[in-house]
Order: sequence, then C-alpha cells, then structure tokens
Amino acid sequence: MSGLALAALLLALLGGCGGTKSQPLPDLSDMGEVLVIAREEGSGTRTEWERLADTREAGADETAASTQEVLSKTAGARDAIGYAAYSAIPEGAGVKVLAVDGIAPSAETIQSGKYPLCRAYTLAYMGKPSDLGRDFLTYVLGAGQAIVGQSCVPVGKVSTFLSDKSAGTLTIQGSSSAAPLLETLIADYETYNPNAEISLSVTDSTAGLTAAIQGRCDLALSSRTLEDYEQELLERVEFARDAVAVVVHPDNPLTALTRSQLKSLFDGHTARWADLAD
Repeated sequence: MSGLALAALLLALLGGCGGTKSQPLPDLSDMGEVLVIAREEGSGTRTEWERLADTREAGADETAASTQEVLSKTAGARDAIGYAAYSAIPEGAGVKVLAVDGIAPSAETIQSGKYPLCRAYTLAYMGKPSDLGRDFLTYVLGAGQAIVGQSCVPVGKVSTFLSDKSAGTLTIQGSSSAAPLLETLIADYETYNPNAEISLSVTDSTAGLTAAIQGRCDLALSSRTLEDYEQELLERVEFARDAVAVVVHPDNPLTALTRSQLKSLFDGHTARWADLAD
C-alpha cells in the first residue's frame, strides 16, 4: 500500500463514513502566515475547486501552472496549502493530504460521492467523431477502464475490445491533471490499433474545450464541469472520476479541515494559521 493510500485509510478511519465535519484543531501557534497556492486561470482543477469549495480564491498568494508545480511549492514551504488532482499525487510527493468535512479522499469515498470534492474527467467533441475517434472512445469506455482503475475511479466495467483498426490521426488537447492518465490510455490503445496516430497537447481544460469548439482539435480533455454554452455545442463522454485533494506541508499538524475553513483560508479571511477557527 502506498504512503498516500495508507494516509487516506487512516484519515477515513478517523473521520468515519458519516464523519464529524469539524475536529478540534491542533496547536498552530508556530505555523505563521498562511501561504495559499492556487492554480492558473483556465485550469479545470481551479474551476472545480472554486465551485466545490465555494471560493473565488481572493486570498491566493501564488499560482502554479500544473499539479506538479503545486506539489513542489507546497512541499517546499512549511506554511503552504494548495490543491491538486488526487490521482496525480505520487507516492513520495512530500505533501500531506487532508480530510475534508471529516472524509478523506480514496477510491471508495470518490466512488460513493462521500468525499465532498469529487469531479469527473471527460472527453468532448464537436459533431460526430471520426472513425478513429469513435474506436478510441469505445476503447476508453471498455478495455481502457482497467487502466483508469489504476489511478482513478472507473465509470464502467472493463469489457473486451476489438479495434476496427481505423487509420488516421487524432488530436487531443486539454487538462494537465488528466493528461498522465490519458497518455497511458493512448499508449495502450495503440497496441490494439497500430494504424492510429494520436497526439496529446497538454494545456488546460478551458483551452482544450475552446480548441474543440473552434475545430483545432478532435477531442478536448476536461477535468471540470462544462459551462452551459459548452454543453450546448459539444458532445461529451465521462471516462473517469477523481477528486480535488487539499495538500499541506508534512510538518503542518493538521489532518483535516472543513469546507468553511478552506473557504476562509482561500478567500483571504484567515491570514495566519493560528487564527483558523474550529
């Protein structure tokens, strides 16, 4: 069992399935001022975080252009707090994952929806997909679910896949959070269909969705809920479920926060750790 998985299990046992939403806070008197790290504009993780935590992040001190940068900044600063895709936090990342409202992120709490910061990964496209696009999507929702289950929560059962060997190119653009998973899916799909040439351009969810609408890519990779106008223009397929995890430095004595506490921190209402209210 990985370090993060063990930590999640321990937090889940502490919080319980029903979980008390607020736990007594440890002594934070020596933690100093809070360093709030946010994602860049356009990030699907940022959009979902703001929606789920009900924050506009007015208190953000720094921004990071990727999950890896969030983890690096948080691991390097004792007073830092940030958020990242749960599935993209590797063992040994040098951060601590907190429970939220008494529930720790795990495959079980994401699948059940009990963890309060869950979100979906989707592939979206304009009109009808090409033969290659349709074959790839069939793979992702079938045999590819075995790979999805290695890092995220699958949306369906693994099924047998027989590629129709469609030839051509497929361009995908979007989320940096979901990109590692999709890169693995692409590599596996190409073993079924050697005639395929699939390229993934890692930008952010908004850029990918805009590119799909404008016809500059075949598929958009999104880690956020689509806006109403995007849903009207694009067809979409959910292929994995993940969560937004709250991360702090390992020396931070906290193990859990409530959403109201997170909102206070990220909105800038709580500037010092010691001022965090129960």
